[in-house]
Amino acid sequence: MMTQVKRKLMHKRVIESHGFLREDGLWDIQATMQDLKAYDVRREFDDSLVPTNSPFHDISVTLTLDDTFLIKEVNVSMDSFPFPNCGAAAPNFALLKNTRIGPGWNRWLKKTFSGKVGCTHVLELLPVAATTAFQTMWQPLGEKYPKQVPIALGKLVNSCQGWSDNGPMVSRLVEEHVLKLPAEEPQS
Repeated sequence: MMTQVKRKLMHKRVIESHGFLREDGLWDIQATMQDLKAYDVRREFDDSLVPTNSPFHDISVTLTLDDTFLIKEVNVSMDSFPFPNCGAAAPNFALLKNTRIGPGWNRWLKKTFSGKVGCTHVLELLPVAATTAFQTMWQPLGEKYPKQVPIALGKLVNSCQGWSDNGPMVSRLVEEHVLKLPAEEPQS
């Protein structure tokens, strides 16, 4: 049992993400981040005051996707940030348009938006938006495109502990003939 030690809250980061099905059939995925201090902070560049529990960072990303996870529109909003030039990074994320969330996308993000063209905080939000997209779209797309389900499930095998090829979920899907695993190579 851990010893209870008195603690004083100093900082709170709030990340929220939401997935929406639009009436035009596209999907909006929105992720927001706020950094809040439990005390007054003075911005170093201009000595302006950020009062207790006011956003030091207030950043949001909205990605509009089609059913194939192709990004049709991008909106990056930076309503609060510490340095006067931080907001200049927001338009650079328009490069996300016409990219597809999928394998390798996170690596591409880090490469494309590294250094002074990017924003660390937006780069933290984009993987949150990507996983929110999958969680939002999985069930409806499975119902809309049932023949794609085994293909999508096959890509999940061994992607994490829950989807391990010898785990209960994959075993059940194999037993139910929803999923077929590749034959194992004989050991020599």
